[in-house]
Amino acid sequence: MLIDSHFHLDLMENMQTLIREFRNTDVGVIAVGTTPKAYEREKQFCSGVDNIRVGLGFHPQLVDERESEIDLFLGLVKTSKYIGEIGLDFNSAYIASKAQQLSCFRRIAKTCANEGNKVLSIHSVKAAGAVIDELEKAGTFQNNICIFHWFTGTAAERRRAIEAGSWFSINPRMLKTKSGQETIKAIPAERLLLETDAPFVMRIETPRNLVAELEMLENGVNGIRGENLHKQIEKNQELLWS
Repeated sequence: MLIDSHFHLDLMENMQTLIREFRNTDVGVIAVGTTPKAYEREKQFCSGVDNIRVGLGFHPQLVDERESEIDLFLGLVKTSKYIGEIGLDFNSAYIASKAQQLSCFRRIAKTCANEGNKVLSIHSVKAAGAVIDELEKAGTFQNNICIFHWFTGTAAERRRAIEAGSWFSINPRMLKTKSGQETIKAIPAERLLLETDAPFVMRIETPRNLVAELEMLENGVNGIRGENLHKQIEKNQELLWS
């Protein structure tokens, strides 16, 4: 079974239809969230669907308007193995909330370090170095799986992330850029995962569409690396899923 490790189920126009169609299909998703207020409702919708894992999210682009939800988020961390989408975004549109983002992310990283055994899906636009700093200071790398989603940092930041023990989820856009291809080549095979980041990168209408996209993505990764990683990717996924 292939697993999409970063899939925005809650932002799909056909979310409830998709949830029904996922039952008994041979594909899995980690349904990353964007706000803690949406988490419990999405969990209810996905109850009993074994191949959907719902993530507790607090997207950095929403921190400016939703900073008051951080205590709610931290109170829910115990209830979810999957944490994300979280992180930092220092792009020009969101740099004004840098201090708020850092404050929230620092608390999230520390709480996950204290809890342990979490799978984090991390946003790091123009902020990879700061994300690594916070995860290192909190000790989050030591007892959690920290996944950089759609990594776009520098080569030096990528080396730091790899040395710290980071995982990386690869999406189709990364197959087409020089920096994306370099990241795909550099990642240790045992820390490589697949993602679509739907609906941002692509639209997914049915689980069958998702399977086809993940198979094409895996083939693209194999071509860039010059090796067949299917069995290794399956092993990597099992560590997230167990």
